[in-house]
Amino acid sequence: MAVIRVEKRSVRFFRRMAILSFIVFVLTLIAYQLHRKYRIDPEQDISVTIVGFSERYTEQEIRDHVIRDRFRDRYSLLIKWYYKYYEADPLPFIEKITVEVDDAGKIQITAYEKPPIACIYDMGFYLYFNRDGEIISSRATNTENLPVVTGLKYNNLAMYQVFETQDNSLFQVILSIVFEMQNKGFNIDEIAFDANKSVTIHVGENRYMLGVRKVYDVQIAMIPEVERKLRERNEEKGKNSAYDINMEGVMRTGDDFYARERTEPSESEPKDSETP
Repeated sequence: MAVIRVEKRSVRFFRRMAILSFIVFVLTLIAYQLHRKYRIDPEQDISVTIVGFSERYTEQEIRDHVIRDRFRDRYSLLIKWYYKYYEADPLPFIEKITVEVDDAGKIQITAYEKPPIACIYDMGFYLYFNRDGEIISSRATNTENLPVVTGLKYNNLAMYQVFETQDNSLFQVILSIVFEMQNKGFNIDEIAFDANKSVTIHVGENRYMLGVRKVYDVQIAMIPEVERKLRERNEEKGKNSAYDINMEGVMRTGDDFYARERTEPSESEPKDSETP
């Protein structure tokens, strides 16, 4: 009876070893196929596109940020599976990062920078900032044709940092004006603040005095129609006049305001920001 038990144990042992060997063989085969078909070359199979112009990150920095797992990011199949359910880790100044894998196993990484919403004219340069108030780029000309903020005093104007004014609550005013302008689909050339924090908006040669308040949605909503009527007035007169429009008392659409023809031309170049 003892001999029979030993034989049974031996059979079970060899059977288990056979099953284990088969599993190891299958896993090895899968690993080989994965390595042969889906292994990527980081230098040849990965391309990076940065949408924006701040130049905060290089393509290599974006690639190293996304492709950094020692096992997963060696294989296109695993990368495709992972980014189907998960997003790339965030980066400062970057709104989102997308990772796509095509049928040939090529990986396309696209980084979308937070877009600029307006700029500050300082020391002969236009400093572009995003909706978080971060200065992301400087240009000698306003290539993006974004609103120029003038008249404020700044405590900090440094690249890749949030700019600071002597009254930081005014940044929310700027955001409100810019977003209302974008919603209405027209461009503002300049957002000017005076010493009393009163806002004047420049649209072409026309100046809109809006006064001091937290939101300017009503006035801004009326500007496209006012601009149309002023163009019609100029066409009737046969000349291209500039106007000063006082809308400080406007509280709702339809309120009265006046538009006075201006004889002297407005300044085409914004003044440098006031820095302490």
